Amino acid sequence: MLRMKLGRPGEDRIINIVTSVLCILVLIVTVYPVYYCLIYSFNDGKDAAKQAIYFWPRKFSLENYKIVFQNKAIYPAFMMTMLRSIVGTVLAVLCMAMAGYALSKDNLKGRKVYMIMGVITLYFSAGVVQSYLLYREMRLLDSFWVYILPNIFQFYYIILFISFFRELPAALEESAQMDGAGYFTILFKIIIPLSTPVIATVSLFVGVWHWNDWFHPAFFIQNESLMTLPAVLMRAMSLAEAQQTLQKMIAVPSQSSTTMESVRYAMLIVSILPVTIIYPFVQKFFLKGMMLGAVKE
Repeated sequence: MLRMKLGRPGEDRIINIVTSVLCILVLIVTVYPVYYCLIYSFNDGKDAAKQAIYFWPRKFSLENYKIVFQNKAIYPAFMMTMLRSIVGTVLAVLCMAMAGYALSKDNLKGRKVYMIMGVITLYFSAGVVQSYLLYREMRLLDSFWVYILPNIFQFYYIILFISFFRELPAALEESAQMDGAGYFTILFKIIIPLSTPVIATVSLFVGVWHWNDWFHPAFFIQNESLMTLPAVLMRAMSLAEAQQTLQKMIAVPSQSSTTMESVRYAMLIVSILPVTIIYPFVQKFFLKGMMLGAVKE
């Protein structure tokens, strides 16, 4: 018994070392691609094309970002993307939380039917043509609400809410019902305040999806004032690629120190920077235990 006790610290130390090394490797593999995009975007495009860079910019330059921000369409697109992400996330999380709370109750009439219908949407989805025809009938084309309404319910996240709500102690709701509280009062004054971790997690996923989505503006929006940042950046990259191809075809040397690749990385950094800044502030809720001290029996 004494040998086992003496042996455990050494074994724990080895396990900690192995775990730390694996975590560092995973961190490097995860972070380095983003870091590479960052240093490439701050490097002279033609210089980076001649010789690969790995750790820091070899020839520092801001020309790539000048080209990105010279596109005047990027500023209204940024505001539209921010508005879409905020409104879409708030409404989606609110509606999915209410749906998850209702579906977490076994006494809900037709619960099995609703669950089956929801699960079907995880395996099958409408194509572009069907979605276009549906949105046209609903008068959502060229409308801000084409970003919001079709994506307000995503059953995968509703399942997360259902699982989280089922883990909450039933005594919380029973005591509130004894005091005369209704379902909406229980949901918004008791359940929602205790569900910060799942709300933060779903909000992050939904918000990032809204921020990065280029599909909806590309197929369902023609009004330039409703274009989002990903769509504008994709259009700018396509235009830059076309210009570079044309220069090669007519053998005209480019006077710019940038390349299509360097501008592309600068656009990528611009598009992911806001989400990257917000993420650490939301991450703290993931493992935060909101139920500590909530129930005393």
